[in-house]
Amino acid sequence: MLRFRSGAAFVAALLTAFIAVSPALGAEPQPLDRAKVGAFVDSAVTQAMNEDHIAGVSVAVVDRSGVVMTRGYGLASVSPQRAADADTLFRVGSLSKTAVWIAVMQLAQAGKISLDDPINNHLPPELRIPDEGFKHPILVRHLMSHSAGFEDTILQDFFITDPARLRSLNETLRTHRVHRVREPGLVSAYSNYGAALAGAMVAYVSGETWQDYVERHVFRPLGMATATYREPYSPVVARAHGLPTPMPTAIAANVSNGFDYGAGSLQPQPFEYVTGVAPAGSLSASANEMALYLRALLDSDVMAKAGVLRADTLKTLREPLFGNDPRLGQWRHGFMDFSADRGRASFGHHGDLIYEHSTLEVYPDAGVAIFVSVNTPTGQPLLDTLPADLMNTFVGPAEPHAPRLDDPNFSAAKVAGTYVSLYRPSYRTEAAIMRQLKATQVVALPGGDILQGGNRFAPVGGGLYERTEGAGRIAFGMVAGRMRLYDRLSLEPSDRIGYFESMPWLQLIVELGAFVALWGVATGAIRLFRPSEPGRATALTLDGLCLVWLIALGLFAASVSGWSGASSVLLSYPGALFPIACWSLLVAVLATPAAVALAIGVPRPKGWSWWRWAKQGAALGVFAALSVTLYMLGWLGFSGW
Repeated sequence: MLRFRSGAAFVAALLTAFIAVSPALGAEPQPLDRAKVGAFVDSAVTQAMNEDHIAGVSVAVVDRSGVVMTRGYGLASVSPQRAADADTLFRVGSLSKTAVWIAVMQLAQAGKISLDDPINNHLPPELRIPDEGFKHPILVRHLMSHSAGFEDTILQDFFITDPARLRSLNETLRTHRVHRVREPGLVSAYSNYGAALAGAMVAYVSGETWQDYVERHVFRPLGMATATYREPYSPVVARAHGLPTPMPTAIAANVSNGFDYGAGSLQPQPFEYVTGVAPAGSLSASANEMALYLRALLDSDVMAKAGVLRADTLKTLREPLFGNDPRLGQWRHGFMDFSADRGRASFGHHGDLIYEHSTLEVYPDAGVAIFVSVNTPTGQPLLDTLPADLMNTFVGPAEPHAPRLDDPNFSAAKVAGTYVSLYRPSYRTEAAIMRQLKATQVVALPGGDILQGGNRFAPVGGGLYERTEGAGRIAFGMVAGRMRLYDRLSLEPSDRIGYFESMPWLQLIVELGAFVALWGVATGAIRLFRPSEPGRATALTLDGLCLVWLIALGLFAASVSGWSGASSVLLSYPGALFPIACWSLLVAVLATPAAVALAIGVPRPKGWSWWRWAKQGAALGVFAALSVTLYMLGWLGFSGW
């Protein structure tokens, strides 16, 4: 034990100790070393571009003292060839939503709306949301926490490559109105429609187009001279479809292409228009401009001096609002809470188009904010690792892992299974497709750990699981008799489904149906040459049913054969053949009981053996099971927008 000879010596020693540990007690963080951060980012980005075949990258890092670095790397376009730099505009996807929530807070600050107002009070008549049997109105704050209770839609007219198909924000929201599927305020499930609706609300209350409003009241006051939600369609298209003034030519010339890597090379892709839901995803911005945006989000003085938000309003914007499990973080008035995901206090947003992906992360305690954008899907790992690695290197390690605590109520075996996200459509044929694409597996591992989304998690108690490598948590709980998986960002909670609702069962029963149909058609072809066969009329009736099923399943297989991945589904859905295939499946389902009634009715064969009846019964059983499955999962007939 240390001893002090005098009170003065004790005070001096105590003061020295306090100074030594003051960073941990909330002292002002020190500025980052500009040169070292730049060299670190250069090395990390260059390595990722080479290993993951990324065409171009945009990065901005700021701290409380100012801009630490802004850079562009690689290619922005190939025709003409153009390098990416700090002024190149990248398409940042759902980072677009963050300015929507700033705009909403501006209106609240001005007393024009309240966060507790029903949204229908501030929407044009054609966009007001019907109650659809639900008791409670959707409030403004529900949009900001993605808890309005909407289904989601992303297929058919969300991503468009032909500008002639574009429609205005209000027209898109009116004609593609999603349904309410739960009471508001109960569950956060990410909603592009809700964010776009909030942008339309801002436009209606302000009397300006969304594009005009955000430029005049958010971007230009912050010094963001070229950042825009406008897109490069022609003035002719704008006039024909009532669209806002398009992106100026000079700005359009500096926007990055999206790229895809395949067959050993990078290929430029068509422009992804999202004008119809512009507030939710059409923003283009450069690293230099995002640095200004980051500074304003990090420092209330910067935001206030620009006249965008008062310091107290920005403080409210950054506070938790609602989430599915507080241990995983809560929506902060439209901003994602990254604290559990990154292992340190942080908020921001991720953004995804088909080919371009981004992240914006603000670490208020550390006084650092980071923006990273890539123009190639293979760059997604860089978005996950660069901010975390930069913070660990220059600020300090993230929070340590919680101690492992096995929980018998939420053991690996009890939570394992197939889960389907609530962030999906519930109506129209796209519901059937997205139900399969939005499924995730939770696998029980020896020792009590689980595997989900390619990551290993260990139990830490109360249904909470933590990644064994890196930061990030998920949680489980029982809701209405089903196990629910809560993701780390309250984006898409997922409910566990049974085997007969899953893709493995669908694949199995479709393959069995196809085999039976092919077998029936083959034997029927032979039967045509046996005119004296007993029970021939019945057999031919059932053979005809097999032909109907074979045609329907063949059309279905052909219609989805070109959907090699999620991107091709998003861009080409539904196509010309897919709706026909869905209707043909309905015809096959309706033909099944008709054929059975006809076969065992008037021409019922007298000379069939029990074995033959058993074979026919098994075949009809397969068709019956297939019919029920297709009906329950929503594959019969086609409905779209």
